[in-house]
Amino acid sequence: MKKLLCLLSFVAFGFFTQAQDKMLSVEDAVMKARTVLAPERLSQLQWIPGTQNFSYVAKKNGKEIIVVQNASTMVRDSILSIDDFNAAYQNLLPKEKPMNRYPFITWVNNTSFRFLYSNAFYLFNLTNKTITLLAKAPKGAEDLDFEPKTNRLAYTQHNNLFVNQNGSNAGNSSDGASQDNITFKNEMITTDGVENMSYGKVAHRNEFGINKGTFFSPDGNRIAFYKLTEYMVSDYRLMDVELNDTQSSQLSKPTTFENLKYPMAGNKSHQARVMIYDFNRKRMVEVMTDGDPEQYLTNISWSNNEDYLFIAVVNRDQNEMKLQMFDGLTGQFIKTLFTETHLKYVEPEKPMYFLKNDAGKFIWFSEKDGFNHLYLYNTKGEQLKQLTKGKFVVTDIIAWDEKGTQLFYHSTSPDGLNKFVNSLDIKIGTNTTINKLEGQHTGLVSTDGMYVLDQVTSTDIPRRVMLMTNKGKENAILFNSINPIRDYKTCTVKLFSIPSYDKSVKLNCRMIYPPNFDSTKKYPVVVYVYGGPHAQMITNSWLGGADLWLYYMAQQGYITFTLDNRGSMNRGLEFENATFRNLGKLEMEDQLAGVNYLKNLRYVDPNRLGVYGWSFGGFMSTSLMTKTPDVFKVGVAGGPVIDWRMYEIMYTERYMDMPQTNPEGYKQADLTNFVNNLKGKLLLIHGTNDNVVLWQHTLTYLKKSVEDGVMVDYFVYPGHEHNVLGPDRVHLMKKITLYFKENL
Repeated sequence: MKKLLCLLSFVAFGFFTQAQDKMLSVEDAVMKARTVLAPERLSQLQWIPGTQNFSYVAKKNGKEIIVVQNASTMVRDSILSIDDFNAAYQNLLPKEKPMNRYPFITWVNNTSFRFLYSNAFYLFNLTNKTITLLAKAPKGAEDLDFEPKTNRLAYTQHNNLFVNQNGSNAGNSSDGASQDNITFKNEMITTDGVENMSYGKVAHRNEFGINKGTFFSPDGNRIAFYKLTEYMVSDYRLMDVELNDTQSSQLSKPTTFENLKYPMAGNKSHQARVMIYDFNRKRMVEVMTDGDPEQYLTNISWSNNEDYLFIAVVNRDQNEMKLQMFDGLTGQFIKTLFTETHLKYVEPEKPMYFLKNDAGKFIWFSEKDGFNHLYLYNTKGEQLKQLTKGKFVVTDIIAWDEKGTQLFYHSTSPDGLNKFVNSLDIKIGTNTTINKLEGQHTGLVSTDGMYVLDQVTSTDIPRRVMLMTNKGKENAILFNSINPIRDYKTCTVKLFSIPSYDKSVKLNCRMIYPPNFDSTKKYPVVVYVYGGPHAQMITNSWLGGADLWLYYMAQQGYITFTLDNRGSMNRGLEFENATFRNLGKLEMEDQLAGVNYLKNLRYVDPNRLGVYGWSFGGFMSTSLMTKTPDVFKVGVAGGPVIDWRMYEIMYTERYMDMPQTNPEGYKQADLTNFVNNLKGKLLLIHGTNDNVVLWQHTLTYLKKSVEDGVMVDYFVYPGHEHNVLGPDRVHLMKKITLYFKENL
């Protein structure tokens, strides 16, 4: 860490001597943060399967081209211009407009790539520069899931599951042949989907790593999917304030409402089942999961041979997980491979990862030793060995090598600030870190496992791409982004750690100083906070992981400060679950340790401290303003949870248990009980169509403030959901900026 801080000082001095006098605007910080003011990248960087070639999209004479480069010889070639791509596309679809940019492409082999455009999947053949339609979903279809071996495209519409495919079921066409005689058909897999019962959609509100509702078998002959029943869940109505006619200035009279099924903590939850459809037999069966209908069916995966389906079944209390095995043809239960329990909670988020050359063995992620690590099991349920071990977190698996003996994965440093690419020899057990340079690394591995495209960012590296061998040798620097804000006044970014209030752990912090910082002056401070599970605000990445608006605020003369308290991610299970049953308590104590650190700095004005956060961060901001009313002068809380009894079951009951079993914890976390303490200026912000943290939260808070005679400022964004996005986000950040300028 000392080395990192030295680098920061050097880089900050270098920027200062070369920086211009330009200042960011709110529009710059919002609208350009992910474009011209973000570090440049090699667009669509990826390996071509079965080769040692990688590709990316570049520009030549202002137009995009696909470039292919060989990792061994380093020979580079421009293989396809956007004009040639468009010529092929318009030859297939003459009425379609040409594209200015490439859609995202996925290589199938060294002569063809696949792409998605307007709900359709296509194949581009480089040999004869033709495009073939592989599958297409109708307009309005959702939840698209493409299976590349059979070219089947699953999608949902009107709560039912459909599959579109080539009528001849010819498999993966890569020759770009004429499609004059090819027919496509939409197969309706389910027919009884209704408003309160759906198929193929995400279950359990995206918890447990669930991000889709359909799961093709490895060869595409079967598909598993969720059946979600929500009759028993309470209705919640969201008001639609959109215009009836986009050309009209008249609002709907009367307004309409959208019905939402929202399972609040302690109430009835929806019920999920898993179905299997066999395309060859034209038969659908239900997977015979047993137990509480409100349990969670998570991390669905198939065996390599499609014979078995596996589900991690979590009880509603979320303190027990059973990894269960089912017959892939009949859906019948076979056995429970093993069970994991914890006094607080278990949270499986990664499905089984089968060995490439051994269908009887798989890798499982588990936090049972206190950190997320990889374990090798067989399908009898026997643990064969722990593959990774130490006080670090394995975040995800990248890929196997061609032989299936070397596994590549990402892991963090013990302090959680850095992320590295590693390779693991499954037989020998040796682990190799591909590049030990501190920063946030993301790896892409060639098919043969010989090379890694290592993309790294850190506080002093905007973005760099290196070609590494699997032994950790750097062969070449392929790309080095320049500082995207080099023309603007420079703010120093500093990462460091401080002890928690009880001295038990170190807490990561980030500070951004104003330009021309003078330690003899007194500065106001804006504390940006999140603080909840599954989030990490501070990383050894560009700007320390900070949003560009925080950099803008530093340019405006504020010190901006952020601290990752206990409860946040990538520091181990004990660090994250320390807040169990008492959300807000320990998190606040850690944030106050940060405040005490700030107050001991001679250049911080202790009477001008502000705090801002969104979602869980909004809960934290409101908590700090009302539970410690003498600390912060100004607070802004966006989309805040006010009363955890009104938040969704899956998330809340994991960290708080049910309200019925933890009444005191819920009482202490209910911020309406502390409205009367408010002394400073507090601005609450909410989207009227928020389907995550319901609008009811801040309305309840306002009602209590009126009853108590407490003055609170309030602003709503009509029609916006949990995040205010698009052009309106500029208005949001201007509103927040102005609030701090007027009151801090």
